[in-house]
Amino acid sequence: MVRVRSRPLAACGGAALVLVDVEPAAERSITVAADFITVPPGLTADYAAELADDAYVAELTEAAIEGVLDALIKYEYRTGPLKVVLVQHHLHPVDTGYATVRGAAARAVRQAIELLPHRMVAEWVTFTPDGPVVRLTNPVRAQGRYGGRDTQVTIEVAPAPQCTVVMGAGFAASAANRLYPADVLARAEQVALAAAHLAVERHEDRVGPLHLTLLGHRPGDFSADSAGAEYEIALDAGVRMAVEQLEFALSRGAGHEDQSARSSSTQG
Repeated sequence: MVRVRSRPLAACGGAALVLVDVEPAAERSITVAADFITVPPGLTADYAAELADDAYVAELTEAAIEGVLDALIKYEYRTGPLKVVLVQHHLHPVDTGYATVRGAAARAVRQAIELLPHRMVAEWVTFTPDGPVVRLTNPVRAQGRYGGRDTQVTIEVAPAPQCTVVMGAGFAASAANRLYPADVLARAEQVALAAAHLAVERHEDRVGPLHLTLLGHRPGDFSADSAGAEYEIALDAGVRMAVEQLEFALSRGAGHEDQSARSSSTQG
């Protein structure tokens, strides 16, 4: 188990902090300590009205839970299921608010995940004679950042002699049942390709050149003007996740090769 307090931010609202306990578990759970919303020592009288306002306390607690879910959706794959306990948030005279508490809880859980052992997600990785191949879909909340659905893209990523990004034959058809105008879907394909190139350029240094195939997508609730940002977010997350899995897979493959070489040498 790790206990982490979110790091403060040098920005508006950055002094709102959340303390969490996080540990691996058989299944995901989120628990809120009885005195989660509290005040710094000696200031109880100054915050008596806030602490007595059940609706206010409930709103902040909801914000913290949402922040935990934000982080788990994005990063829990690294560790497997986690048990999260929201331990403490000291009310701040300026920075406490729904958005700041949500952000602080998300940062705390992400920091905790960084401290726990990471794993390879076996169902995403296939070992082939040519090397490992990773296939995944970026995870999103059922309800997105602005109340609608966020974009999801299914990708396949493998090491390659040089960087290539291609669109699979089924990419367009994967969204055919969505109620989007043809021009919006056509733009989605183009911005998805552009976003894929950006994501590969951003992350490929960790494992070398990549071959990325765009297999399918579920467009989010966007306008044509915001499609670029939606696909950049989705593909940056997907490629980052795939590269992490390739690092595990390539390391495991190197271990197998070393073991095979030692066995051959012993037999010789």
